[in-house]
Amino acid sequence: MEEGRGVKMNKLLKIISGLIVFLLVFCFIVYSQNISSERAQTTWQDTAVTAADSSAPTKKYTIGWSVYNSSYEFFRSMQEGVLERAAELGINVITHNQNSSTVEMITGVTSLINQGIDVLMISPFNPDAMPVISDMAKKAGIPVVVVDIGTGGADVDAFIITDSFAGGSLAGEYALELIRKHSITSKNAAIIKVEETAVHARRRGEGFKDILTQSGYNIVAEITANSDQYQGYEAMKEILSTYADDLAVVFAENDRMALGAAQAIDEAGKKGQIMVIGFDGDPAAIDAIKNGLMQGTIAQQPFEMGALGVNVANSLLKGERVIYDDVEKKELFVEIYLIDETGMPRRYTDNN
Repeated sequence: MEEGRGVKMNKLLKIISGLIVFLLVFCFIVYSQNISSERAQTTWQDTAVTAADSSAPTKKYTIGWSVYNSSYEFFRSMQEGVLERAAELGINVITHNQNSSTVEMITGVTSLINQGIDVLMISPFNPDAMPVISDMAKKAGIPVVVVDIGTGGADVDAFIITDSFAGGSLAGEYALELIRKHSITSKNAAIIKVEETAVHARRRGEGFKDILTQSGYNIVAEITANSDQYQGYEAMKEILSTYADDLAVVFAENDRMALGAAQAIDEAGKKGQIMVIGFDGDPAAIDAIKNGLMQGTIAQQPFEMGALGVNVANSLLKGERVIYDDVEKKELFVEIYLIDETGMPRRYTDNN
């Protein structure tokens, strides 16, 4: 009876949460339409002043930067890249922290638009909300640059991204190298996955799985841990309950979950027997590698991603051409590389 009541309560809470998000999105749409009209009028007035007085000072642009969660090392580094490059270019930045919340993401972007930003840069917690955000920003005359995570299919002006499938494939190739080096006989592997909305990050697991299965290995578990260290720990404990004595490697689609998995493996007395590979190149993960708790991570360059986002935003504002790696999807790729079990970087071109 109590269990049934709990299930009903969970369903009710999900419905209520959904209604709240819907109302916020609706309010955002109405509000942004008003902002669009006001900005259009302001732009016309600014143009008239410029035409009448050619000596008017050059406008200093303002970027509205909305970040997934600046308390995470990865996104904190990305934000540092944004702020440093913007300072070099003489661009103002208004920052907003989504704190891993869809509601905060929507309300925060609304606030940024209200403050008269010239371009929106965003690393979205929930890409599914991006079509609404992008549409409203465009109606307000604001270009949109997405940095990492995903666009949710939205019409954006640029998408700064790591080639996640290639990164996962690199992790798979490295896993095979580790298995040979450490003479591991198990043919089983596991994947700990990020949240379902992080479509691009989930390609990491797909790339890893592709390499391992082609080499005759079985993916015996794929568990979602929502980019959270504790959930990664719990997911690894669940996997160990069945495969503690027959598992070669676990790949976590980000380093926070990998750190949780490494802790569970260490507590089970399997440190160094089950290989752990993460993704992101977080300093905490590199420390764990040097201490033998993890064996590797695929390093992104969040600082460079943030800086590139500002460069692209600046080009868009000045009407300059943006050179995309994928013109159709408006994607620009940032290089990834392997941090191996020595804790040192290894590029694609390095020899094993």
